[in-house]
Amino acid sequence: MAQTRPYVAALLRLAGPVALARLGIIGMAIVDVVVVGQLAPDELPHQALGWAPTAVFLVAAIGLLQGVQVLAARTLGEKNPEGAGVALRRGLVLALVAGLLSAALMWLGGERIFTAFGIGADLAGPSTPVMMVLALSIPLHLLYIAGTYFLEAIKKPGIGSAVMWAANIVNLALNLLWVPEHGAIGSAWATVAARVFLSGVLLVWIFLLRDGAHYGVRKLGAKGPSFSALLAVGVAAAVSQAVEAGAFSAMTVIAGRIGAHVVSAYQIMLNLMAFVFMVALGLATATAVLVSEAIGRKAPHDAARAGWTGIGLNAIAMIIAAIAILMFAEQIGRAYTADATLAALLASLMWVAALALHPDGAQVVAASALRARGDNWFPTFSHILAYAVVMPVLGYWLAERQGMGVAGLLFAIFWASVLSAAVLLLRWRVLANRLPKQATQTD
Repeated sequence: MAQTRPYVAALLRLAGPVALARLGIIGMAIVDVVVVGQLAPDELPHQALGWAPTAVFLVAAIGLLQGVQVLAARTLGEKNPEGAGVALRRGLVLALVAGLLSAALMWLGGERIFTAFGIGADLAGPSTPVMMVLALSIPLHLLYIAGTYFLEAIKKPGIGSAVMWAANIVNLALNLLWVPEHGAIGSAWATVAARVFLSGVLLVWIFLLRDGAHYGVRKLGAKGPSFSALLAVGVAAAVSQAVEAGAFSAMTVIAGRIGAHVVSAYQIMLNLMAFVFMVALGLATATAVLVSEAIGRKAPHDAARAGWTGIGLNAIAMIIAAIAILMFAEQIGRAYTADATLAALLASLMWVAALALHPDGAQVVAASALRARGDNWFPTFSHILAYAVVMPVLGYWLAERQGMGVAGLLFAIFWASVLSAAVLLLRWRVLANRLPKQATQTD
């Protein structure tokens, strides 16, 4: 039997800083929600709806860049470190193009993005300018993501984490400065300014890396992943993540159809779940990097061990998070909003959110492991089934038709995640020990 490496320590060393960076991303969103919820609670629905379409475009474009991480790590396994710099530069081009296109589409759509789905003019009108400001932040955030994916592939995730948390301080300060006077739109401008800082500092840091020459950061003409190779990974991930984000935004629309109080509660619960999900995403990223590197070394048994280790560590982390949420349910509700009625509703829903954490985390780790070994489209089709077909239909039926409101939406998330996790884990079990075709394309 082939000898395999132990991967617990390697995964934790990489996943820790990666998770911190991902927590920083959602930390910005939490600050936005908490500051608006405390200082301008009547504008929480406007903020929630403004974020709904923004999240779809942003998450889809982030998926498009996943090839930077996967293929940069694979070039290291193939003993071609300068290829990582090629992946970075081409990823930055994709980030800029995708970000500007996303922002343009949101500006062209305007208020129709909301009214087309049955949102009343009283909510759609004030939500539209919030969305249009947030759209400006998308290209900036995508530049940061491309840079972060490169750093994670070369096992320097701490840089992205440090810059992200510095940007969180900027975001908090600007929220406290602008929200009291400008409400949700002030919070949106704080996000834009924080992301200017975020992308600018990170890219300068990468350019000045001491071992940048080793990784081809400043070298033109090196051999590495082509645009088509990056897109072969990224398009599948983009479709998958767009479907998932679109489905969650559709759930926000369902909440908006029921009423402003429901959409506020749903946005806060989703925000809390997303915070915990960043831990799972950190483990998923670390798993993808180590699986990709093993595939580059043509070591399928190491790839299988890395994948199963990531899946197991995620289970432990999600159980711990669920227990913490249940223990501090009332305190969490009061921290999010000054509205006592809304805070009590949030506390009563914490057990449903805790229930969904493990399957939601398991599906993202399994999907990342599969894509890292070249199985790009199966996770996409799985996500379409679970999140685009099952979840919105079930959410509509439970929340609107059965009158369960926010609880119905959360149960829909739970069952969709169970379905997705089950399908992807079975796929990983079947394919884990097979060596995929080496499809890396170079110039």
